[in-house]
Amino acid sequence: MPLTFFPAWLTYRRFIKGVFVVTYVRREYPEWSWSFSRSQVFESCKRRYYYQYYGSHNGWEDSASQEQKTAYRLKKLANLFTVLGEAVHTVAEQAAAKAAAGQQLPQPESVEESIRAALRTAYKDSRDRRPDFLRRPNRVLMLHEFYYGGGPDARLVETIKERAKRCAEHLLGCQTMVELQGSSPELLQCENFDTFPMNGTPVFAVPDLMYRVESGRMVLVDWKTGAQEEEHRQQLAFYAMYLVEKHRTSPERILGRLEYLNGGSHEDVRFDRAALDRAEERALASMGEMRQYLADVKLNQPLAKKRYPLTDNRHQCPSCSFFELCQDELERGADVDG
Repeated sequence: MPLTFFPAWLTYRRFIKGVFVVTYVRREYPEWSWSFSRSQVFESCKRRYYYQYYGSHNGWEDSASQEQKTAYRLKKLANLFTVLGEAVHTVAEQAAAKAAAGQQLPQPESVEESIRAALRTAYKDSRDRRPDFLRRPNRVLMLHEFYYGGGPDARLVETIKERAKRCAEHLLGCQTMVELQGSSPELLQCENFDTFPMNGTPVFAVPDLMYRVESGRMVLVDWKTGAQEEEHRQQLAFYAMYLVEKHRTSPERILGRLEYLNGGSHEDVRFDRAALDRAEERALASMGEMRQYLADVKLNQPLAKKRYPLTDNRHQCPSCSFFELCQDELERGADVDG
């Protein structure tokens, strides 16, 4: 059985009628874990990694420092592309459930409208509810484009609209939907948070969709709303490791699928033990590098902020959520490589 990871602020007191009764437990440092997305942040910028996973911790408390509160607030920022991605994942989950149950799929226009409704809500809240976001950043969605400026420009808005339309059209006719409608599948999971253990570390795995077809093969689907990238195959390998652990199956019985909804294409990926061993080696190496930035590994206590250098790829800084905290340092051209 894989370990199930729960937020650091939950502790379980008792189990009553199928419901856990919980209470708040404050932790000085966040709990240690690893995920593919965490490794991407670590590789892109060590300072961003610090703010995302350490500097923002406990930033919701009244007694937190101003930097902690700011980091926590900035961690909640989104952008139009991420809102689009989340909206597409929501409608894809709903459509997959209908297809697997033999129900009629919605029309593309209806799917597109659901996606655009989520985008409109994000746009309006970001434009009109800034004071609410500053007070309760966990309750109000705020777009990066509004937080740092006057909102997205017309060209970006048009790009998002066009992508929403293409994703809606391609979703309903994609390979996964065709297969779900014709194979009497058993749905195993849709975007449920879970972990599996790797060398004592909880590894997050959040597959978009998993199902088993009549032949016994398990299909692992990841919806994508952007362009094809090599790292997507690596991400699927970690999901396959989770599937092997949770369902005690062999890698050869898993088919990974990347559904590129913007372009209307898909890529099937097959696995074997050697491929998953390579993925595990990469994950363990990444964990080792992250631990080098800890003052106390057991407590998951980070080194001082200055030991987490700013990225050398400064062109990405203005689009980073934590730009506000780094702006003065960037303008000074400070060398903070530790």
